[in-house]
Amino acid sequence: MDQNGRSDHLGINRRRRQARVKSGCRTCKIRKVKCDEARPACHRCVSTGRVCDGYGIWGGGDSYGNRQRSLASQHGGVMLLSLASRSRTADEGQHFEWFQLRTVTKMPGFFALPFWNTLLFQAGQTEPAIWHAIMTLSAVHRRKFLHLDNQDECARDAIDDQEQFMLRHYTKAIGHLRSHTPDKSNGSSVRIALIACVVFVCLEYLRGRFRTAETHLQSGLKILSELQNPSSTRDKGIIRLQPSQGDVDDWIVEAFSKLYLQVVLLRQRHQDPCILLQGSITMTQIPRFRSFDEAWVPMERLLSKVLYLAEQFRHAQDPAASLSHEHPSTLGNCQRLLQTELAQWFAAYEASRQELCRKDDEDEEIAYQMLGAYHAMITIMAQACQWPDDESIFDLYTDQFIAIIDRLIVISKIRATRSQPQALPGQGHYPPMSRSVIHIGWSPPLYYTALKCRVHRIRLQAIRLLESSSRREGIWDASITACVARRVIRTEERDFYRDLDTADDFDLNSSPTRWGLSLPTIPAVYRIHDVTVIPPDGRMDTLTLSYRQETSASWELWTKVYDMSSQCWID
Repeated sequence: MDQNGRSDHLGINRRRRQARVKSGCRTCKIRKVKCDEARPACHRCVSTGRVCDGYGIWGGGDSYGNRQRSLASQHGGVMLLSLASRSRTADEGQHFEWFQLRTVTKMPGFFALPFWNTLLFQAGQTEPAIWHAIMTLSAVHRRKFLHLDNQDECARDAIDDQEQFMLRHYTKAIGHLRSHTPDKSNGSSVRIALIACVVFVCLEYLRGRFRTAETHLQSGLKILSELQNPSSTRDKGIIRLQPSQGDVDDWIVEAFSKLYLQVVLLRQRHQDPCILLQGSITMTQIPRFRSFDEAWVPMERLLSKVLYLAEQFRHAQDPAASLSHEHPSTLGNCQRLLQTELAQWFAAYEASRQELCRKDDEDEEIAYQMLGAYHAMITIMAQACQWPDDESIFDLYTDQFIAIIDRLIVISKIRATRSQPQALPGQGHYPPMSRSVIHIGWSPPLYYTALKCRVHRIRLQAIRLLESSSRREGIWDASITACVARRVIRTEERDFYRDLDTADDFDLNSSPTRWGLSLPTIPAVYRIHDVTVIPPDGRMDTLTLSYRQETSASWELWTKVYDMSSQCWID
């Protein structure tokens, strides 16, 4: 055969050797043999004495879980898989590097979430929709930095490039999802859709498009129950999420529950469908916490319970309500059980301080104080939920509101002493790291304190602490919530303190004094009820605030609109 023939023959062999098996377990893919795709481990591997590595994020494999957890621990919880091979351009490579070094380390806040540091990397390796969603999120995150920089011509051009890159990959991600419509009989397609949905919600939060993010979240919640048995988990608009048999499903549920609870806390009402988190371990089985994540999981479930219980008490007074009614005595028993669980959680929390907080570790101190503030807030909710139309009941919990403020003052002091982070090598000069995270932080307890505590000094300090930070925590934007809280105070207090010295220029990081607590509180008739916020969908949009107020004859519903572009209330 001539040289050309030999060359062609060798080329054919080369192509054959480079062919890849696109389906099957990882072990068979590496060996380039056909896999029978049996579950949990393929017969081909088992029959030859090999270890079946499973089917990526979709589980399986006779040692899958242990191998993945071992790999995660070796890399500090971040799955540094070879996603760079997916990068078709230098731009994609840079955005993946940004995602790996900046976005994933920042988004979860102080709590390690496997969804971010493991699942996204695994899914992005095999699923085009997730890869393009990752590229989109990274582009939005990078653009935040560029937007904060000096707005010279070069910076504006870079922002335009980021916008085009983001829109291109956003479109591709949605296109891939549409070509694989979630099918309840196909768990893989449902998982892909849910993982992408979480990423879409988060990137829209970063863009400040809060209502668009909620639309994504609602879409995800509608298909979330497909991971479990809908007939047993749905009950008149309620989805009771049980722990699953697989890590992947638990990680997805964990991500959705955090996003869902953010919205519920802002609205102060359960959304439809109502999500209830079910735990397999009771608080009596946890004498102490080994990590902040271990402490936060039951806290999240307690928060879910108290919000649902408050809704039950509210609907018990409204026969036309959609949620199923419980007898008042049953609700009272649920309330007492919840209070017992809160006390047990706090005992474990205090017993675990030395294990959770190492000496001179500021991040651990912040996380510890944050958990304590949430416990104080949920305790107030659990005690006051029995009287949904009595705003005066919150006057009984001044000590708990002070506890919230004191814990968050500790965080404020730590943040005030921190130096600005340095830019990454090769990234040029960037402003400080964006203050946006996905996990809820101090905004909800501060906002709750500003709305529910009618001690002027305490609620004003809560607002000033919110205003001291430009943080965005998922749907919680500190500047927006502070703006709403100030409007609520202005509406409630009116001219009540006109002839009194309120001493509003107190030191932000000082605990309320006895003199500051001596001012009279506003009467019940001044107080507003059921404050609800519909956040804006972009910087040029409007925010809507609604509330009820009791008059001599009836209840009146008020709606106020805030224009984001002019930063003024439209009365």
